[in-house]
Amino acid sequence: NIQESVVSMNELLDSRSGMRASLTANSWNYCDEEGHLYLSADTGVYMLDTTAYTSQKRSYRMLVSSVKLDGESYPIIRGETVTIARGVNRVEIFPEVINYTLDDPYVKYYMEGFDTEPTIVYQSELSPVTYTNLPTGEFTFHLMVLDNDKKTVLEESTYQLIKEKEIYDNHWFLIYMVVVAMIAVAWFTWFIARTQIQRTLAIQQKQLELARQQVQMGNETILAIAKTVDAKDENTSQHSQRVSEYSVMSAKGLGFDEDECEKLRKTALLHDIGKIGIPDRILNKPARLTDEEYAIMKSHVTRGAEILKDFTLVENVADGVLYHHERYDGSGYMKGLKGEEIPIFGRIIGVADAFDAMTANRVYRKKLDFDYVIHELERCRGTQFDPVIADIMLKLIREGKIDIEGIYGKKDGKDDG
Repeated sequence: NIQESVVSMNELLDSRSGMRASLTANSWNYCDEEGHLYLSADTGVYMLDTTAYTSQKRSYRMLVSSVKLDGESYPIIRGETVTIARGVNRVEIFPEVINYTLDDPYVKYYMEGFDTEPTIVYQSELSPVTYTNLPTGEFTFHLMVLDNDKKTVLEESTYQLIKEKEIYDNHWFLIYMVVVAMIAVAWFTWFIARTQIQRTLAIQQKQLELARQQVQMGNETILAIAKTVDAKDENTSQHSQRVSEYSVMSAKGLGFDEDECEKLRKTALLHDIGKIGIPDRILNKPARLTDEEYAIMKSHVTRGAEILKDFTLVENVADGVLYHHERYDGSGYMKGLKGEEIPIFGRIIGVADAFDAMTANRVYRKKLDFDYVIHELERCRGTQFDPVIADIMLKLIREGKIDIEGIYGKKDGKDDG
């Protein structure tokens, strides 16, 4: 057993373990019953207590007296925290172990919170410890003396270090910046979208205003043309205007929408535009027209259609111009169409035109008695007039929506007729 104890301690019994002499080769060694080992050396005999060789050796003091931060030295006071500025890149720690024995013990050190593995060296090999790019946060530097088994801690000292954080090092700052960025992106997107929408609305408003002006100009142009046609015959003053009003009233009775009614109104205003090409001697002749003159008068429908063939402001405007003298039974002019072969605009304007012709003064006669006009509408429904449209006209008259007395009544003591 004594020999085994000696063999197991061979690696410890050298100059690192405090031996001041070399063991004598081929010498006799002895261990008594109390565990005292006597070793022969070249300068004498050494005695070791094998039962308490390492556990009693606690004569060590550990110290970190200073630290260098980017090459500038700062003293360390035990118990106080070392504060490291955020911009420091290189940290050098100078550990010391004060040993009151002849041993060269194992020393272990590591930076808690940064090092993944500790470092173990002999005390004689202990040197400054350098850390570069230490992150922000709190750290603890551990310095300890180990027993010969490299596990048992004989002495330990710790030192607190804090590397300061800037505001941008905090986790909440990242969240804050993300939120700010999202708000900025959202605001910028809203601003761009708002600018684009405002620009689009401005363009649309400008286009609408231009369209409104064009519509107004078109309406004024159509009305001016209608007045020009009517001006050729002072006895048919405002004839086109009245026909357009009667036509729209009939169209509403048929269920036309506003857009269709507006197209019909413009078409009715232009229904006699072909009379511009009729000589005044025929247009204003007080006597009955000859067959030749009547043929020329009838041509106003084809002349009007020719004038308006390229007129795109109103859809189907030529229908009302070309077909308003067609008759429901096919006896009209110029195409001899009958029934629903006649376009609806032509049928509506045909009834309105005939009604106004009967209720207004003409160059060749005075206006007809109103009862006679109603009788003619009833008599000619289905022959000259579309029966449905004629019935609508009669209904408008009976309901007082067409007020002939109001239209042709006396004004300022004078007969307008």
